[in-house]
Amino acid sequence: MRRPIMCTLALAVCLLLSGCNQVELAGLYLANNGTPVRLAKPLPLTLPYRDVDGWVLLPARVNGRASVDFVLDTGASVVALIADQRTAPLQLDMGGVHRLGASDNLAAPVGARQDGLTIDFGGLALEDQTALAIPADTLDCTGGQKAVAPFNGVIGHDLFRRFTVEVNRDRGTVTLHDPATFHYTGRGRIVPAKIEGRQPFVEATVASSTDAVYRARLHVDSGAGIDLTLFPGSSPAIKAPSGARPREACFVGGRATYAVGAPIDLGLAGATTTTPVEYATGREVIASGQNGRIGARFLARFNVVFDYARERIILEPRIGSFPRSAGGERTRLRTTGPRVIERQQAVPADRDGWDGG
Repeated sequence: MRRPIMCTLALAVCLLLSGCNQVELAGLYLANNGTPVRLAKPLPLTLPYRDVDGWVLLPARVNGRASVDFVLDTGASVVALIADQRTAPLQLDMGGVHRLGASDNLAAPVGARQDGLTIDFGGLALEDQTALAIPADTLDCTGGQKAVAPFNGVIGHDLFRRFTVEVNRDRGTVTLHDPATFHYTGRGRIVPAKIEGRQPFVEATVASSTDAVYRARLHVDSGAGIDLTLFPGSSPAIKAPSGARPREACFVGGRATYAVGAPIDLGLAGATTTTPVEYATGREVIASGQNGRIGARFLARFNVVFDYARERIILEPRIGSFPRSAGGERTRLRTTGPRVIERQQAVPADRDGWDGG
């Protein structure tokens, strides 16, 4: 079986301002501030979504002409579109395509600014939006084997800054709440999340079978199709395993490499989950003080509330079986006795093509 190359488009659309064209990126970064929102009815508003390998895909119509599946991405500071045959009805102006940042920056995409877009999710429309259109052919980092992304749009901050966002995977819905009136009454674990540069960061504990327990500051990135990535060198406690199986991941600015390690126990808000992990072995997109990244596949184990207004992320264990992780494991909630996450080995799926990461 051909070794898969994981793709991390949504992660890199965060567009870190350092080392890039400051004026141009600042314009993109701030373009949608204060733009109008049209609601068909008062909040809360519940929308259907499509789950693809842990990614939450929200269907929308853009300018009334093209159907776009937007991945809900906590790592996306701006709206992005993939310019391919699926978005051709929008007649995107790609005449100004250029790289936004240094050629060696994994977070520096090739793209062109698009203005005046209306993004209608059904019951909610974001008007006068600005997006970065990224040519699909610049995202082919699969060694000449073309793979189509399961989504053709990326949205994050423009929803999270306006709403408290509840993802209920048991029901297959995303509910947008008014942050001013939202009141949580469930039994999920409440994880403090520091919002920095429009990105959520959490403090966690990491424990393996061979190393002592250590603390890690992790970026929560629902657009990265991974379970957990750790960055050796960011902390003396984080070390890449020797002789580990290698893996490649695709960013909008190039490829990154990883070593696949043995599962670890990740502690968040006093509860522990056993999860697959990989270790960065080359270039990465790392914020100051960051030790790793939690991705979409880890989050898929839970019903999640992203409550930026109160700087917290709420994780509720799902009912019944959970989706497979990157390593092929399947997790299950034990419903009697202590609330513990158990791992069950499942047959690994064929993971060719777009697989996140």
